[in-house]
Amino acid sequence: MAKKNESALDRLIKKLTKATPIEKESEVKLDHDFDGIQELNNPLPPWWTMGFIITVIMAVIYMGYYFVNFYGKGSTVGWQETELKNEYARANKAVEAYKKAHNLVDENTVTLLKDKKALEEGKQIYIQNCAACHRADGGGAVGPNLTDDAWLYGCDIKSVYKTILNGTSKGMPTWKHLGADKIQKVASYVLSLQGTKPANPKAAEGKTCKNG
Repeated sequence: MAKKNESALDRLIKKLTKATPIEKESEVKLDHDFDGIQELNNPLPPWWTMGFIITVIMAVIYMGYYFVNFYGKGSTVGWQETELKNEYARANKAVEAYKKAHNLVDENTVTLLKDKKALEEGKQIYIQNCAACHRADGGGAVGPNLTDDAWLYGCDIKSVYKTILNGTSKGMPTWKHLGADKIQKVASYVLSLQGTKPANPKAAEGKTCKNG
């Protein structure tokens, strides 16, 4: 009669725990006794055993997936290193898209500006920051002449941008604090000086290089 009165929940709990009924505890009692506390040899609950087995299986799959090449040479599936490279590629792509959408530049994407407004802004930046070493007309003083065909670090827009951004080992400081937009404008202005006639040009330094 007692079994018939058990609820579905009680029956489920019994199946999940496999606990020994109180009236049968003497059958699983061990000889361990401490201060009247006795130990029972109850089996592990089936839910715990099943969880442990699933965990072991998942651990084996995880180790094989991430640390062992189960997919043959050249496979791109499951390797953490490959996944990291893919994440970097996706991130770099997103950064480039953001730069393009917001008209941002860096040393790899910078382009030569030719519109009058940008060059005029570049000229003002040049006069404020560069004229002391290169003179207002670009003829050169402490720094080299910017109007001839001889260049120390390259005469294309990317090279000039990098030179202004990073500075040089010959005493020119970095101007990265100006920001990418201003560096692009002043670099474009510097290149617009090529071929002009300064009043007292400094002797040529570097290798012959013609932009464009």
